[in-house]
Amino acid sequence: MVDENRWDNIVKCAYNMDNGYVEMWYADGNMLRIKCEEVEAALRTTEQSLAKLHKLLENKPIEYVAMALSGEMQAYCDIEDEMVKSMFGTIVQGYLKKGDNKATAEARAREFFRYES
Repeated sequence: MVDENRWDNIVKCAYNMDNGYVEMWYADGNMLRIKCEEVEAALRTTEQSLAKLHKLLENKPIEYVAMALSGEMQAYCDIEDEMVKSMFGTIVQGYLKKGDNKATAEARAREFFRYES
């Protein structure tokens, strides 16, 4: 369980791209470092869910830390992947209606997600 008081005295939280850690500094001088590569290695991810995690890491590192510490990160990835899977089928159907063959429609849908992430 994550100690809720842990979030009250945070001075700074940032992703350090040079060493691959997200670092959180507290008012009392303590620091928490999480090696992102190790956290993510334990997850089942797709290209899309991993891209969303990295976007979260860069833009809202404190939320990344909260999910890592609470054990909710896999659920976050699973939800993202389910949304993509559902949307992928809808996008493919749209391209099929426009006259594309199945292979072309699927390729275009993959391209959409590559640039959407």
